[in-house]
Amino acid sequence: MAVGAESEDREARDADGGARLLQLERELAAEIGKSDTLARVTEAIASSNDVDACVQIALDGARDISGAAYGAFFYNQTEPDGKSYALYRLSGAPPEAFADFPPVRKTPLFEPTFENTGVVRSDDITLDPLYGRNAPRAGMPHGHLPVRSYLAIPVATRQGEVLGGLLFGHPEPGRFTVRDETLLTGLGAQVAATIESIKLNADALAELDHRRKAEERLKFALDSGRMGSWDLDVATRTYEASDLCKANYGRRPEEPFTFADLVATIHPDDRPRIVAAIDSAIRDSADYDVEYRVIHPSGELRWLHARGRAAQTADDGGVRRLAGVSLDITERKRADERQKLLVNELNHRVKNSLATVQSIAAQTLRSTASPEFFREAFETRLIALSQTHDLLTRESWEGASLREVFDVELHAMASEDRVSFDYVSDVRLTPKAAVALGMGIHELATNAVKYGALSTPLGGVKVVWRVEQDVLRLTWTESGGPEVHPPARRGFGARLLERGLAAELSGGVELTYDASGLVCHMALPLRALEP
Repeated sequence: MAVGAESEDREARDADGGARLLQLERELAAEIGKSDTLARVTEAIASSNDVDACVQIALDGARDISGAAYGAFFYNQTEPDGKSYALYRLSGAPPEAFADFPPVRKTPLFEPTFENTGVVRSDDITLDPLYGRNAPRAGMPHGHLPVRSYLAIPVATRQGEVLGGLLFGHPEPGRFTVRDETLLTGLGAQVAATIESIKLNADALAELDHRRKAEERLKFALDSGRMGSWDLDVATRTYEASDLCKANYGRRPEEPFTFADLVATIHPDDRPRIVAAIDSAIRDSADYDVEYRVIHPSGELRWLHARGRAAQTADDGGVRRLAGVSLDITERKRADERQKLLVNELNHRVKNSLATVQSIAAQTLRSTASPEFFREAFETRLIALSQTHDLLTRESWEGASLREVFDVELHAMASEDRVSFDYVSDVRLTPKAAVALGMGIHELATNAVKYGALSTPLGGVKVVWRVEQDVLRLTWTESGGPEVHPPARRGFGARLLERGLAAELSGGVELTYDASGLVCHMALPLRALEP
């Protein structure tokens, strides 16, 4: 009997040991499964670059690890009421399960999660003393997913910023263990780190995009203004120049262009001043603002305006980098020079005009017998002078053609059919030559209208000119008018033509008083006429 009892006890012990071993094997397998799932989910979360995907992976994986029926992530985003939290992602239930419920609020039950004061784990949340204290409700609202087992994990960064909370539930009590709490707390930390990294990357990408757009706008502005940008490392003298900056110095984009090349390109007369200005900007951290001449490799001389300032300072307070822009101002410099020349030319022309008026007045006074005749003759000669000036003004005082001068002076005195022209090509005149010839043509036309061929209905004038051996040979021939007799004395018009015009244009003028009509021969060198 004793032997049989011992045998039965041994068999019972063996059976209990086998059951425990089987239970341990099951628990070990479950633990290994949870660890494998945690490792897989953690890796998936860490490699995610999207917050939505990261949270969804965490919720689905956490349900696999803990056996939760539902999982939700509530994002720590304060609503207009200042107390609510928005549902971000859901696992184990459709989104409609929360569609009709108000947002989560910071009630006594949820406060530890959203204040990051600790994990909340309850075997039966309906028995928790904090449950049901969220007036006006006394627990879960009607239609809420059934929850007895409850686990809430804060999701916070290492700096303590609460991003949200992972909330899990099950309709049966006692489903979440201490081990589940530990594993999901680690998972929540991984979620927080990944979300923070994604946000930092997004912020960095946004900053890069902002800088890229700002650089594009700056490049567009520089290109539109034809400004080249440059950067100088003070210590190494490394010089970086944009394509436009290189072009300002006569270099192609692909050509190397060092600081030594820049200095060598500067005109020798300007080089000491520019090098001193650069040294001063480095030494005193002052603005660099200079204009100077450069000589391109082709030998072309150009003007540049360079501006810069300290872009970076060293630890000792000195300048580490200079950066700025360069602009080709050659056309502006040429315009300034033209303006100076125009002002000087204007002063010269005003003086000449006053001298001409003075001479006309004196000569007219000597050749008229009475004040009445003087006034008429003086006014007509001033009008002739002003007509030529008007013509030159329309041409920006760059000159006028010989035919234009004739047309202006003859317009009010004779119809087109009374004066004929014969020439091969027109002649371009300087302002000085145009004024002198205009006065001479006016005197010829005035004489023809008063005493010569244009004083009768059938009379006419023929104007012929040719250029021979760099000399303009012009002939004014009148016909069909009254019989011509040589004058007893030379009047103002004759003296203006034979002496004044000839002397002004370094040529010769001869008046011939043929009985059939006055003939005027001019021989004027082109060098005194053409611009």
